[in-house]
Amino acid sequence: MNISHLNVCTFMKHHILTAFLMLNAAFAATAQTSDYKLGQAATAFNAIDDMLQTYRPATEIPLPRELALVSLDQLLHDTDNDATEPFYAFINTRMRRVLEDLDRPVAKGLRIYKLYNDGFIVKSPKATIAIDLIPGGSDAKPFITDSVVYGIAGKCDALFISHFHADHANLNVAKSFAARGKLVIAPKDLWVGVDPLIRPLEKENQEFDVEFEELDLTLHVLPGHQGDVYNNINVVEFHNEGTVAQTGDQWGTADLVWIDRVHEKYDIDVLMPNCWVNDMKRTIQGFGPRLIITGHENELGEHSIDHREAYWMTVRKMEKMEDLNIPYVLMTWGEWYDYQK
Repeated sequence: MNISHLNVCTFMKHHILTAFLMLNAAFAATAQTSDYKLGQAATAFNAIDDMLQTYRPATEIPLPRELALVSLDQLLHDTDNDATEPFYAFINTRMRRVLEDLDRPVAKGLRIYKLYNDGFIVKSPKATIAIDLIPGGSDAKPFITDSVVYGIAGKCDALFISHFHADHANLNVAKSFAARGKLVIAPKDLWVGVDPLIRPLEKENQEFDVEFEELDLTLHVLPGHQGDVYNNINVVEFHNEGTVAQTGDQWGTADLVWIDRVHEKYDIDVLMPNCWVNDMKRTIQGFGPRLIITGHENELGEHSIDHREAYWMTVRKMEKMEDLNIPYVLMTWGEWYDYQK
């Protein structure tokens, strides 16, 4: 690297940091009109989206991307933004990109999309599976529009749901999948008799497998818990391409005893834990993945802002996992990452 290039890089970093500090100062101001704040939010959301489009998800987070994620944390921790058009435009623009990209084939391995909250889509050359997909917001005004959800449902083969909590299971989404002729695997006793394609599992609190020969995959259901709530950990084995594990709201301390040995039975490629999982390091060691992609950051709605788990909190937490030598990718809504063994 020559001296002139170094100077350019230094200038860019200073420019970005200055913009970031100016944004902080703007948020700190209290005597702002509603129109001013809306304009500010729209400008900030657009700038963040541009930066995240430029600096895509990777196992190393460059400074501009980290600053964009931290700036997004600040917007999402200002509850005044929750029901604004700039926010709805931001999230739906990013969800429409997912919808468009789902048409792009996967030649080898897995493409992993991160949606709102703890929702993921995993696409292989032969199958596309959604897990814990919800629209967010309210039934009257969901964060992700019905048309986008319906479109996504049409491009997936099935929806798997970890547990019945509303931030993981949404009946309108399940009905959208069923309306498109797609299978929904729900936890035991959830939505019984609603639709033939919405199929509650017959078992809970035990380990078992569900074969999908036509999709060339196997669903391994592991008996997790969030307190007293049964929380299925969905381990999806895409034959010859890779295996992913999504933990839902796994928190049960007693489960760590058997989680310690998951890697002895399953060859996990990608672990997708909730970012506040009980004992992150022990959970990672138990699953023994080759890659980590966290979920559940910045859940809006009923959560107070101190429980809207920030991206910067995940960065700090994962810095403490560096001795495990397992790469991780930090994504926000509407992003994806290609994985190959």
